[in-house]
Amino acid sequence: MTLQSPEHLLVPIDFSDASAAGLRVALELAGRFKAKITVLHVEAATANLADVMAAGGLMADFEVIGKTHRKALREQAERFVAKHAGRREGIEILVSDALFVSDAIVAHADELHADWICMGATGLRAIERLVLGSTAAEVVRRSRIPVLALRARKEDDTDFLFDDFRRVLVALDLGENSKKLVELGTTLAQPGGELTLLHVVEELTERGFYGVPLAVPAEDEKAVIEWTEIALGKFLKDIPDLIVQPVQVRVGRPGASILAVERELRPDVTIVGTHGRHGAARFTLGSVAERVVRNATGPVLVVPTGQDPEAGPDSAQLSATAGG
Repeated sequence: MTLQSPEHLLVPIDFSDASAAGLRVALELAGRFKAKITVLHVEAATANLADVMAAGGLMADFEVIGKTHRKALREQAERFVAKHAGRREGIEILVSDALFVSDAIVAHADELHADWICMGATGLRAIERLVLGSTAAEVVRRSRIPVLALRARKEDDTDFLFDDFRRVLVALDLGENSKKLVELGTTLAQPGGELTLLHVVEELTERGFYGVPLAVPAEDEKAVIEWTEIALGKFLKDIPDLIVQPVQVRVGRPGASILAVERELRPDVTIVGTHGRHGAARFTLGSVAERVVRNATGPVLVVPTGQDPEAGPDSAQLSATAGG
């Protein structure tokens, strides 16, 4: 796996405060990494209306209605970009119809060869928290590329403002791709930022008769933690120009433990890896990332650290009406 600084950012928008935050952060990242930006609005309502009208034999009317509606949506997207980016030049804008918004986002990212998806994960109103949080979590589950999910720490839109991600928390599983995640965290934190590494040791339990959990001796748990601290320390030897914080080792459930450390340290961004493998492993690790995205107090960058070639989106789910 190769992780690189993003050269192409895909920014999904739904005209909310949260998607405006995603656009602003993408602009800052684009300036830093000299990346291009594509803004995408996926309209599920139009696709649903098409099915209803087709059932009634009214597709001829829908073609006219749909064309007018997409034109209006594009104009709205252009105004949104101009307002929150201060410009439209150099930013590609796409408007698409799809029944499933998250699948369409992932499929567009794949077709456009985007490097990162940058999107708001929650808004300030209850409905935004429900809809955007769910969409972002599903994008995290399906995406082949890193997803930067942005959350506000307070009920205040200004708290979305980009802070250079100088304080970076990286959650590692100590697998073969952990070094790549550390390198990515170092890239985001430089120059002069802070880097903290976290590993969660699954709850140490043994099973007795009839599956009854038994307590693990304290000395065994202590030994595991000490070994983990040494392993994490090896990743920090060659990191230049950064303030390296003491490593964090927690014992417990991965999702809950990552969230607990994130709330405690309040980093500018938390990096979490997922594995794109078959079956239960993919489901479990994807669920950890989804939980972190749904419940973190700040931005989360979810990085696929392996990919099942069968796990990608079905490009047929993209509407043929996507416009540039």
